[in-house]
Amino acid sequence: MASETVCGLVFRLLLPVCLAAACLFRYNALSFVYLIYLLLLPLFPEPTSTTMQGHTGRLLQSLCFTSMSFLLLHIIYQITVNSLLAGNSIIAPNYYILERPPEEMAQYNADFEAEEQVAEDEDDEELYDEEEEEEEEEVKESAKMKVLRIVAEVASKVKEIIGNLITTAGKVVVTILLGMTGIMLPSLTSFVYFLLFLFLCTWWSLRRTFSTLIFSCMCVLMAIFSAGHIIMLYLYQFQFFQESVPWDDGYIRVFGFSPIIQSNCSYTWKLIVHSDRKWYHFVSPIMLLVLYYTLATLIRLWLQEPVEQLMEEQDGNSSANRKRHMWWESRLSDLSGDRLQAVPTANGTSFDFVTAENGPVCLDLYSTPQYKLDQPIDSPGELSKESEDEENDLKKRGVGAMVKVFHFVMKQSYICALIAMMAWSITYVSWLTFVFLMWSCMLWMVRDRRRYAMLTSPFMVAYGNLLIVLQYIWSFEKMGEVSGFFVKKNNPFHSLSSKILCLLSFWLLLRQTLTEREEKLKEDNIDLLDVHIPGPQVEGLMLNVLQTAPPTEEEDSEEGGEPDVMQVLGNMVMALLVKYWIYICGGMFFFVSFEGTIVMYKIIYMMMFLSCVVLYQVHYERWRWILKYFWMSVVMYTMLVLTLVYTYQFDETRCRDLGLEKFSLSMLFTRIFIPTSFLLVCILHLHYFHDRFLQLTDLQAVVAKEESTIYSHAKVNGRVYLIMNRWVSARFLWHLSPSQFNLSVLPSHALLLTLAVFSSSSPVLSPVQVSFLNSVFLASWAFALPYSQYRRLASSVCTVWTCVIIICKMLYQLKSIDPTTYSKNCTKPGGYTKNPLDDSLLYKAPVDPTNWVGLQKTDDLLGYLRYNLLMLALLAFEVTIYRHQEYFRLRNKLSPPAARIIFHDITRQHLDIGIVCFVKYFINYFFYKFGLETCLLLVVNVIGQRMDFYAMLHAFALIAVMYRRRRKAIAEIWPKYCCFLACMLTFQYFVCIGIPPAACKDYPWRFPGSSTDSNVVKWLYVPDFLTKPNPAFLIYDFMLLLCASLQRQIFDDENLAAVRLMAGDNVEICRDLDAASFSVHNPVPDFIHCRSYLDMLKVIMFSYLFWFVLTIIFITGTTRISIFCMGYLVACFYFLLFGGDLLLKPIKKILHYWDFLIAYNIFVITMKNILSLLACGYIEPLMKSSCWLIQLFSLASPIKQCNLPEDEAGIIWDSICFAFLLLQRRVFMSYYFLHVVADIRASQILASRFKLNYSEVKLS
Repeated sequence: MASETVCGLVFRLLLPVCLAAACLFRYNALSFVYLIYLLLLPLFPEPTSTTMQGHTGRLLQSLCFTSMSFLLLHIIYQITVNSLLAGNSIIAPNYYILERPPEEMAQYNADFEAEEQVAEDEDDEELYDEEEEEEEEEVKESAKMKVLRIVAEVASKVKEIIGNLITTAGKVVVTILLGMTGIMLPSLTSFVYFLLFLFLCTWWSLRRTFSTLIFSCMCVLMAIFSAGHIIMLYLYQFQFFQESVPWDDGYIRVFGFSPIIQSNCSYTWKLIVHSDRKWYHFVSPIMLLVLYYTLATLIRLWLQEPVEQLMEEQDGNSSANRKRHMWWESRLSDLSGDRLQAVPTANGTSFDFVTAENGPVCLDLYSTPQYKLDQPIDSPGELSKESEDEENDLKKRGVGAMVKVFHFVMKQSYICALIAMMAWSITYVSWLTFVFLMWSCMLWMVRDRRRYAMLTSPFMVAYGNLLIVLQYIWSFEKMGEVSGFFVKKNNPFHSLSSKILCLLSFWLLLRQTLTEREEKLKEDNIDLLDVHIPGPQVEGLMLNVLQTAPPTEEEDSEEGGEPDVMQVLGNMVMALLVKYWIYICGGMFFFVSFEGTIVMYKIIYMMMFLSCVVLYQVHYERWRWILKYFWMSVVMYTMLVLTLVYTYQFDETRCRDLGLEKFSLSMLFTRIFIPTSFLLVCILHLHYFHDRFLQLTDLQAVVAKEESTIYSHAKVNGRVYLIMNRWVSARFLWHLSPSQFNLSVLPSHALLLTLAVFSSSSPVLSPVQVSFLNSVFLASWAFALPYSQYRRLASSVCTVWTCVIIICKMLYQLKSIDPTTYSKNCTKPGGYTKNPLDDSLLYKAPVDPTNWVGLQKTDDLLGYLRYNLLMLALLAFEVTIYRHQEYFRLRNKLSPPAARIIFHDITRQHLDIGIVCFVKYFINYFFYKFGLETCLLLVVNVIGQRMDFYAMLHAFALIAVMYRRRRKAIAEIWPKYCCFLACMLTFQYFVCIGIPPAACKDYPWRFPGSSTDSNVVKWLYVPDFLTKPNPAFLIYDFMLLLCASLQRQIFDDENLAAVRLMAGDNVEICRDLDAASFSVHNPVPDFIHCRSYLDMLKVIMFSYLFWFVLTIIFITGTTRISIFCMGYLVACFYFLLFGGDLLLKPIKKILHYWDFLIAYNIFVITMKNILSLLACGYIEPLMKSSCWLIQLFSLASPIKQCNLPEDEAGIIWDSICFAFLLLQRRVFMSYYFLHVVADIRASQILASRFKLNYSEVKLS
């Protein structure tokens, strides 16, 4: 007989597939018989030598007889019908029959004869090849047998897996199949499966179980019902039943008997399906068949279990003594062969001790101890046992970890249930699901939400079952939708399956509730038993309690410290969430406010957020006190928004700006999902992180680092120490580095902050940002930069005003505000003869007065507000840094550093050590040493970039500052200079704003009788509607003001002793010093002999810079042919001629000549700026009469006939020359230069002595 595995594979897989194919591809009475056989197969056992003599054999015999009979009937029928048709004894039906015409039949016969002759020839050739093929087949038989063995092994393994799955998890599989079969195609017949599925799951959630008898009876009934369902569905595919009961009949559709096969007598051999059938119409019968097979298999296995148990008991009784005898014989042979395992007893006998796992059970009854002997050499068997034990331990650990994860998930099942309620309500919007939304929101708001969620879990399950049952009924094909309650779905499987997943969380929560309640009752009963149980029973009870008691901390640590590691990791994650979850909440504010169309409820969200930011900026302690009530108000407002948006069912356009309108289902999901997510985020922060966040941000509570939670886990070992040490170091670095870095780069931080403020008010990137609203920012920071006492007030004012602007811009985007209703058309007066004003802002288009204020309509609101949001973020970032530094200093008992530097270990004494220290020193104190020169260079840069009226004012201010010459005198007038810059910057911004254009009043220089040229208007930098002032010029003024404010701080720091000790002083050297006599007392080291690379750099700087500056002066004089350049050449040749002697003169004399050269350079820059008015506005008259004047003063001209470069007057080289002149002046004022002078004088003395000695020798 063939192998049982192959027989089982054929009987369980191949035969059902063949029967299913016979049923699916042909629908008639014969196929219906095959369907009956298909349904009977899973009820019979597999064919074996025993079962073939019983019902299985008779089933297979009847199947073979039936199939052979059907085959003979087909043959007889076809022969009879074809014979009668050939003799014209019967007439063919009226419908079209596929027949061949006579011509085609004749051709077909001829082709057939030719093919038959060719086939005979091929048969002769095959006779010769048969012998060779037989030999090859003998060789291949062995390979085929191997393949068959492999196939049999794979089939047996698959069979074993499926069998184990069905036997061990049969109830779960049946329950899942019942649910999937019920929801695949909702109908009255499928409702039985679905209702039973809900009943089983609800019964399980109530911690109730079925007896095997009841469950088996239920499976039998469901198998009978599903078999009848399959039979009825199959019969309805017949043409007779479809014609008797039409498929559009209401009862047929309610019962779920949908026609899948479409009959056509013209094509009886062709399988035609209905074109309007969906995929679930085809999957539903398959699921019915899978459900039936699973139920039948379970029934068959349950019926076989008693018989198999009886046979096993009989076989066990007959062979138990024989097996026990064989075991003792093998054990005695082991004892005789290995004496090392024998252990002597007290009376001299010996016996072998074995472990409880390998030894007989009777050994465990005695109280003798168990020993394990150390073997000198481990045998391979013992090594394999150890490896198996290790694998078992790993498996147990994995299972234990999975159990812990499962318990953790079950304890947090209330969160899944609450999220499922919200997901159900926002995914399937109706009045019935609105209850879930309100229910979940209320549970999220209460503090002890887990307790109340468990208390209401029975009502969740009941209401969820009711909703899904009603939705199931309304998913029938004939049922229509009910507006606001039941929405008709095109694919009911998706909606029902997602709702079942949500309902699963309710079942888990209910089961967890009952489980914890039972555990609590057991603990209470144990406590009562401790009091009332008599004495003899106490010992046994206490023994059980001790065995089940939780391990102590020492035992936990001995087991590897894994719980401690998990606890530490949990604390780390919790600490991160406490610190940064509030940023997620802030981000959700932006996500809610700027998603989609701007409406009123989103603006209110932004108002709430901005009010929180303002309070954080202005009053920190009040912000911490009100933060809890703020989050509570946000939660309540979000619930109100959800309720209104969810329940609003009207179409009035008045409420659209409020955010109340009737959305489509997809849009409503988006509108509901985002506020719901925001509500969840805020509630999580309020209940889990808020209190700890307040403790973390409390500046008044000064806690030592040793008392913090970092060091609370002191009993951990191994990996725990490693994790903790890394965490401590990382957290310490997090606290330390930002504080030191931010303290060191406060000037840079101020630069970034003010740049952001200025970017929103001045507009290199967006000129439309210049408006009346933004003038508050520039005016406040223009005076707060030089006067530090007003900076905190300026930050608060800017924060409040930024929030006001953001709200105003958002309100202006509402659809109810229409700019065309209040825009004004200005009429151009007549009489203009010279200036065309068609492009003027007044007459080009209707004037919107809100544009002058700073409001405009836009489709990209987030891009429109990006500068304001950036400024608000940087203002909050600034105050956060200051408070973090304060917290860090209080926590670590530190004092603020004296200087704002990066490298705290670098002072003035390290400057001359080496190049590295030299670079670090100037990173720390570059602006301290060269801040004044940087400001002066920025003044020249502003003049060169602008070349207008205000550049001329800057030139005059530069002359006034440079006239003081001495650093101390400049420091005295520097506050006034800063005030001058702040006032001029503010005034220029208001010039850029101009008067409101809605007044339709033009400026005097644009009156009909005015002859002012547009270029002159640009040079004067006055407001104009035709040629608006370029606000980009204000960037250069602002940078100058920023550096001037920092320099004012430097002037104040120079008077501090601590700063002078660290950075050195900026006091100028005495101008009457004699270099030769003072070189001995010079405080700086001598670098002339080049003992290091730094000395070589000093030699290049202090010895040769003077000649390089003269080269720059020469280049500046030769770039243009003008009277100004001639002055540079004269100065260059003078210093080249007398430069060597000039360096040997006192410092006072050197500075006298050099300051004259700097004054000439400033004079040239100022005159070029003034004369640019002629080149800009009056170049045409000069071209006609005085072209020589243009070349004489190097006037820039756009006219090519003058042969002058366009738009450039040579001021770039004037600026470069000014920079090197200032640098050389600092060289003259340095103590290092005295070493150069002393070296030059010594060289001259040596040269004169050599010349004197040489002349004496020559004379002698």
